Amino acid sequence: YQQKEAIIEDEEWEEACVGDVIGRRDREQASLGAMGAAQWSGQWMTRPHSLLLVQNYTTVDDWIKPLKRKRRETLKRAGREAQNFTIITKPIRGGHPAPHSSYSHFRCVVQHEVRLLSKMYGASTNAFVNALAEAISRYIGTTRMAGVIQEYRDVSTNKVIGFAHEVSKGRTTRGQWFYCDDYAAKHYVWFHSVLDLVRRAVEDDRIDVVDLGPSGSDAFTDLKAQYGFEAVVDWPAVADYSGDF
Repeated sequence: YQQKEAIIEDEEWEEACVGDVIGRRDREQASLGAMGAAQWSGQWMTRPHSLLLVQNYTTVDDWIKPLKRKRRETLKRAGREAQNFTIITKPIRGGHPAPHSSYSHFRCVVQHEVRLLSKMYGASTNAFVNALAEAISRYIGTTRMAGVIQEYRDVSTNKVIGFAHEVSKGRTTRGQWFYCDDYAAKHYVWFHSVLDLVRRAVEDDRIDVVDLGPSGSDAFTDLKAQYGFEAVVDWPAVADYSGDF
């Protein structure tokens, strides 16, 4: 009994949201930098953003059908993999800790960064330390911003395996951040998150553009392009961010 109670306490500790209590306006302000506001406000040029125009789509199939067969099969696989996880929508509310400010979510960010940097530079102590530093910075950033979290959990263990952080402003919805653990990376969770984001954007009359933002590598820019997201230098001319969050 004591052992079971200790396990429950550990699970509760991992799930506890311990982030700062931040007001709505401060969260919105904290979101602007990562959204690329420096370019649309005329301060300086940012990196190209990968954009998908959805205003002429009536269903998500209008996006999927023109893609190459292999890409369509990947999205279909991502849809089938959804039986292995649950997705919970969690708004980030002003005056409350962020719903992803827990150890469970931080673990996903760390695993995500370690995996990426190990692929780029090889597995080493130096790569792990750099990945941990990057994960801490990114985790602090995402938990201070506005938007909505799409939380992915393993269906059998209820363990958090990843999350997508989305922000909508004006006529554009932005896939702001995405992090997942090693399990989720093998089960097409990123592809599912993009599929789900595009589906919801198509169904929302207020949204014209899905913005997946800049990429950390040319390979990731190319991957987005294979799914119809064009890298645009003057992206504020296409993605309308004027308007409310």
